[in-house]
Amino acid sequence: MNQKLDPETTDDVTVLRKRIAELEDSEIKLKQMEKMIQVDKERLKIQFRLTHIPTITWQKKGDDFIVADYNITMENFTEGLIGNFMDTPASIIYKNRPDIQADLNTCFNKHCLIKRETPYRMFTREIEKIIIFTFTYMPPDSVITHMEDITERKIAQQRLQTSEKQLRALSAQLMNVEERQKKHISRELHDSIGQYLTAIKFSLETTHQHLIERQDISKAVALLDTSTNLLKQTIDEVRRIMMDLRPTILDDLGILATISWFCRELQAVYSDMHVEQDIQLKEEDISEPLKIIIYRILQEALNNAAKHSSADHVRVSLKKEKDKIQLTIEDNGKGFDLKQVARNYDISVLEGLGLMSMLERAEHTGGTLKIRTALGKGTSIIASW
Repeated sequence: MNQKLDPETTDDVTVLRKRIAELEDSEIKLKQMEKMIQVDKERLKIQFRLTHIPTITWQKKGDDFIVADYNITMENFTEGLIGNFMDTPASIIYKNRPDIQADLNTCFNKHCLIKRETPYRMFTREIEKIIIFTFTYMPPDSVITHMEDITERKIAQQRLQTSEKQLRALSAQLMNVEERQKKHISRELHDSIGQYLTAIKFSLETTHQHLIERQDISKAVALLDTSTNLLKQTIDEVRRIMMDLRPTILDDLGILATISWFCRELQAVYSDMHVEQDIQLKEEDISEPLKIIIYRILQEALNNAAKHSSADHVRVSLKKEKDKIQLTIEDNGKGFDLKQVARNYDISVLEGLGLMSMLERAEHTGGTLKIRTALGKGTSIIASW
């Protein structure tokens, strides 16, 4: 016998079934959300592992932090050594860096981002670096640290600043050299050519006066002979100045003959100094633009050796060295402390020895110039192209 349900009971069952359906639907959605959260976690974990900046996750443990995780870039950055420091407290790793420990605590306590650039000795490889640290709070109990290595960038910047400083010094040196050259030429013309010409003018005027007044023909002839000798001396002096500016032998006979000539001339003036030559190149091995550069560096280096080194032996070498033309001038003189000069960047010393000029000439023509010297050990100038 069928029993009819009470209408109220029917409504309760309907409501109950509806509630059960809603709960089942909520459970399905909850599982879907949990699955999505897990997918997001995995995605974030992958992103963390693959990020291109070395990264460490520090987890709060009491009053300290421990290494809880790290990414692949950190593994590469430490050559795999970071794995040896899992669960190691920051107080041990950074025992000598209280500033980094303070940044970890400040970031965690204030939930803020902290960034600092600092010289840094890596705790894994004991290598000096320059690092930009970025500390980021990660709820509920962690701090993520990014370590951006900017060592090479900083070195490049320092080199650029040094190059700019050298460039400014070289520019100033170039202007000084130009002014010194003008002053030197002016003085040469005044002291030698000017005086010779004045003497010739006076001699010719006196001769002219004797001839007009017919005072003494023989004296006039003697004065003409004097004028002729003065004129010859003037011509020789002009040639000397021209040779100093640019030796004609370089254009007429080439660099090899010029080197030989200059070494002989120098040794004739500084008789206590022996100049040895070792020339292993042919004239055609050296390009025309390079010949004057080689001569100028040789001229400056040999003059330095003669005037400043107190050397009694100088060796000049010009040869091929590993497909490069190499000019070497080495003396057995007193030398000097190049490191001290370089450290102080003493431009006056560099200019006084002509080192800036030689360096500029070599580098301007695509070459290099090295200086090897020490107190009591002599000096070597090596230019290569």
